Amino acid sequence: MRVIQAVRPIVLAAILLCLTAGVRADSDRDTADLNRALTLFHEGNAAGALALAEGVLTHAPDSEDGLFRSAMFNLQLNNLEAARGRLERLVKLSGNYFAAWEMMVQVAQEQGDLQRRDEAIERLRISIATALDPEIRQKTDFIRDRIRINGDDILGVDYFERGGSDFTRYQWSFGDPRDNPGIGLLLRTDAYTTETWADTALMPRDEQLFHLDMVEIKPEGGESVAVYAYYVGQPAFDVVRAKVMQILRGEAQPLAGKPGSFQGIMKK
Repeated sequence: MRVIQAVRPIVLAAILLCLTAGVRADSDRDTADLNRALTLFHEGNAAGALALAEGVLTHAPDSEDGLFRSAMFNLQLNNLEAARGRLERLVKLSGNYFAAWEMMVQVAQEQGDLQRRDEAIERLRISIATALDPEIRQKTDFIRDRIRINGDDILGVDYFERGGSDFTRYQWSFGDPRDNPGIGLLLRTDAYTTETWADTALMPRDEQLFHLDMVEIKPEGGESVAVYAYYVGQPAFDVVRAKVMQILRGEAQPLAGKPGSFQGIMKK
């Protein structure tokens, strides 16, 4: 009897070891599949990438990497409801997930759910303030907007921590706008224009002037600037975005300067 009793813990330990090894193998396969999915995504095969991510989620529904990548691939495929469903699941599992809240802002904006968008922005700010990762705690901007045009995306950055007399508040361009901080569609302010308007009595001296500009590099060098709107005081994001959409549709003409390549691009 003592021999049998002594064997039982050994048998149980062996079973646990096998189970642990099986879980580790599944985890390794999931990681490999998600890495392959990311490679396919970067190669332009979002559908194939999504299939791999969804395959992981069939047996690991709480995989945070799987949920995030599924949301990312669905967003690229314009499956907004599916992307949002994956993100909602993800933020329930990890409410402090900065990148998930950032993507939620974009999805809710595209769906026209401005209440959920604004909630996501508040949660994004909390995730920055409480993040363990020092890189995230130092963030002063995020990708707020994604506008699909002929299979490509114009991304909009919200530089939410900026202030003073000269700064860009919002920026839209192809690719990551932060790679070319002075190029694209920019809502910005500068002391010279603010002072000029105040000197000519176009606005009170205690106000700040903002302007929406299209800025591009000219082939021969230098910049071309077209001014599309002036705002006394910092305008709400939705006001600026509405003007951006008019420019992209070709429904707005510049107040100064010549139209650039973004003018009417949604019609091309």
